[in-house]
Amino acid sequence: MPDDLKQSQLRTIQYFYVDGSFEFGFGLLCLILAIFFYAETSMHGWLAALVDSSLVLVMIGGAWLIRLLIKLLKERVTWPRTGYVTYNRQNGSKRGWGITLGLVVGGLVAVTATVLASTPGIHLNSMPLLSGILLGLVLVFLGWRTSTLRFYLLALLSSLLGGVLAYSPAVDNVALAGYYLFFGLVLIATGTCVLRAYLRQNPLQRGEVTK
Repeated sequence: MPDDLKQSQLRTIQYFYVDGSFEFGFGLLCLILAIFFYAETSMHGWLAALVDSSLVLVMIGGAWLIRLLIKLLKERVTWPRTGYVTYNRQNGSKRGWGITLGLVVGGLVAVTATVLASTPGIHLNSMPLLSGILLGLVLVFLGWRTSTLRFYLLALLSSLLGGVLAYSPAVDNVALAGYYLFFGLVLIATGTCVLRAYLRQNPLQRGEVTK
């Protein structure tokens, strides 16, 4: 494949992540999981069983909410400034890999934690480390796919945060909820910085308004 074509495809992929919307969506998913795991720790009996059984609904609802948030942000902020990019079938598939992979990994971690919670003799404190590594791998994939440095830095932070909380005094799902809470806030803060930089570089032209 010619180099100019590769560069054109890379710029097309990078455009999806240029406004920080991915970080906002991924961060929101982490906050949803943080609430879920904390609620799981705080409740007992039939109420805890009800929370456990709602995991699938939490993931489906979270995925829908993330896609809606990203779409709204792009419609109101990104497309009025730098235009709407129509992805062909191949690029659209690749573009969705990051979000899909993140949701799958988050779901697997959540399911694993729920199963371990009901298994005697298993230490749930190892789950923040597992979460940190798995989500870090997702971000490494995105960094490689988009040639974007911030995803590598987020991957490193995810692994470090998971390791710290895995050896913290927090017990059961509290440490896991803490991981998703702190990393979700980091992602949202990163998305805010990326969005502010994007807005500075791409102001609305005079006479244009967002709807």
